[in-house]
Parts: sequence; C-alpha cells; structure tokens
Amino acid sequence: MAIDKNTRLIDLTVTDLIIIVKECMTEFMPANQTISDEDEIGGYEIAETITGYSRQTLYQLKSAGELPYIGLPGGGIRFSKKMLINWLLSHKKLTNQQVQEKAETIKLKRKLRRTNSL
Repeated sequence: MAIDKNTRLIDLTVTDLIIIVKECMTEFMPANQTISDEDEIGGYEIAETITGYSRQTLYQLKSAGELPYIGLPGGGIRFSKKMLINWLLSHKKLTNQQVQEKAETIKLKRKLRRTNSL
C-alpha cells in the first residue's frame, strides 16, 4: 500500500505505523541512541559488557555477595542491566569539593546539636 498525505489513519496497519514512527524518530534521535527503556537480562556475557570486568572477577564478586544477580530455580544465574548499572553508580567516588561540602555540613550539624543540648 502506498502511504501518502491523504492516507487515512484507519487504513494503516500496525506495521505501517511502526515504519512511520521509526522514520520520524531517526530525524530527531541519533542512530546509536536507543528508544527502549526495557531492562536487558542475560548471563555473564552481559555483565562482562556492562562492567568491563573479566568473568573470573565477576565470579569472585558474585561469590562474595557484592554483585547483584538473579538466582534461577535451577541453580543458574542471570544479570539485569539496570541492576548492574545502579551497582556501578553506587560505587561512584566523591570529588574533593563534594567531600569538603559534606564535611562542612557535618560540622554544622554537630555544632547545632551541641548548642541545642545546652
């Protein structure tokens, strides 16, 4: 079916609509950026790709209980892309300025507690 300016929306199939949406999205979004917010679940391969760690390191972190994973009833494991990204971000180090600001906040709180307790 030839789709033109006068084609009624009701005459389009789902496939036609998907093609139209994809064409429109490529105008506004770079090709390497994905539209999907779905979580990706997979084995050690996905964990290696996301973290950059070797399989041996992933085994060690999993055994130590430091790496988030999904345990399957049959004994296998899977990793969630979102869980791994959140885990990586939780290990983010503070900058010197952030450390200084945090220290000043703690000093102020301590000073307020001491003045209120008197």
